[in-house]
This record gives sequence, structure tokens and C-alpha cells, in this order.
Amino acid sequence: MPGKMSLRNARSVLAAEVDGIRRRDPDFDAGDITLFTFPLLVRAVGVLAIGVVPLLVVRSDSEEDALLVPLIGSLALVIICTAIVAWLTSVVISGLVVMILYRTGPRASSRLVTRILTDSFRRVGDSSSHLTLLALVAGLLSLAIGLPTRRGDELANSVIEDLLAAQVGVLLAVLGFAFIAESIRSAADIVDDQSLMLAWPWALIIACVSWSVATLIGPFETTRMLTILLNEWLPAFVDGVPRAMMIADLVPPGARWWAALGPLPVIALVWVIQAWRHEGFIRIREFLEGDDEVPPTRLA
Repeated sequence: MPGKMSLRNARSVLAAEVDGIRRRDPDFDAGDITLFTFPLLVRAVGVLAIGVVPLLVVRSDSEEDALLVPLIGSLALVIICTAIVAWLTSVVISGLVVMILYRTGPRASSRLVTRILTDSFRRVGDSSSHLTLLALVAGLLSLAIGLPTRRGDELANSVIEDLLAAQVGVLLAVLGFAFIAESIRSAADIVDDQSLMLAWPWALIIACVSWSVATLIGPFETTRMLTILLNEWLPAFVDGVPRAMMIADLVPPGARWWAALGPLPVIALVWVIQAWRHEGFIRIREFLEGDDEVPPTRLA
């Protein structure tokens, strides 16, 4: 009897559920499908973008990997080093701007720079764990897709090594973009302490100058670092081509200017995204329209 009662209750609940579904209006707006699928597609594209490099590495043969893996690793190391130097340079230049142009006291400027730098580093640290997990997932998907193309048990270790090198390279490159974004936001936060309207324009100028300085001056000069890393990583001959000739083709004499000026449109795009996310354009428009009662500058 109890079993029959439970079965009868389950059938009544299921019948009520089906009846409730039938009574609902089946019509829906096609835009609802877009709103549902677009965020999923954006995230899927992000995973594919991070996983495409490990996929290329895993599916390539040993001759291609002799060039591809060192090139990916070297470029990733150069990007992350340059981005970190540009981030630190941006913070220092921003502090000098508020101290010299806006006449902020040295101690107040130092405390402001220290606070913003700590907050920025904490944000990068929080995002690093998510990026690491995303790179791991993308790499495992690439491994599952590309592993059948590798034949021979003797290549098993090289597949794992290539995959890990590609994953680490992608992770470092993505972290480099994160530091570039942080160099923009940190500059805006520092200047924002004194000039609400000009904070984001200053951030764009400072970020571009910081990147150019980081790529052209000092021990982290881009082409110098890339040449040293490729000399250490590439084999003596790559597909019959001597290492020195291969490096000369990869790093021509004018590459330092391409490295200094070429990424500036990308930095400008990152600036637009950052300013849009943190309402920088709204602040500028409010000041230009005179809707904000807060004065544009706050001198300490």
C-alpha cells in the first residue's frame, strides 16, 4: 500500500508539472535566444582563443615544434617582462604627474602610489588563479583533440612537454595583457585622486609612454631579450637553417620599433574597454556637460 501511494503521488506531481508546462505561452522572442547564447559564445571563444596555441603545438610534428615551442615561450616571456616593467613605469610616472603638475606633497603621493600599486597587484593575483585554470582546461581540450595525430610511444614525453610549454606560454601572454590593463587602470586611479575629468586621458598617455619606454630602454629591451632567449632555446639548426640565420629572420633590425609602436593600438583598445567598464567616459561627459558638482581638480 505505501508503495502504491508513493507511485500515485509521483504520477500526480508529474501530471501537474506537464499540465503547467502546457498552459504556458509557447511563444517567445527570438531575441531571448540571442541573450541566452551570446554570453556563452563569448566565453567559448575565449576558451578557444587560449586553447588554439596548445592545439597547434600538439598537432604539429617534431620539426615544427623545434621552432614553434621556443618561439611561443620566448615571446611569452618577453611580453610578460615588458608588461610588468610598463606597469611599474606607469605607476611611477602617474605619481610624478600628480606630484609635479598637481602639486601634491611627496609623502601623500608616495602613499597614494603604494596603495594603488598594492590594490593593482591584488587584482592581478586574484585573476591569475582563474587564468591558470582556464589555460589548463583549454590545454587539456587541445590535448584530447590533437593527441591522436602523434604516433609512436617514443613521442609521448615530447607531447606532454610541448603541451606544458604552450600552456605556460599562453598563460604568461594573457597575464601580460592583464598587467597592461592594470597599468592603465592604476594610472587612472592615481591621477583620479586629483583630476576626475583628465584621469583617463592621462592614463592612455602614460600607458603608451610606459610601454614604449619598457621596450626600448634598459635590460628588458624587447629585441635584445628575444634574441637572447632564442639563442638559448633554439637548436643549432632548424629544418636545415642555422640558428643565427633563423633569429635574424625572426628579429630584423627594425623589430624594436615595431615592438615599441606596434602594440599601441592594442593598448588604446584596452584603454577603451577599461574606461567603459569603470565609467571613465561617463565622468568625462558629465564634466563636459557641467552635470557634476565636483570640481575637476582636487589639490592636496
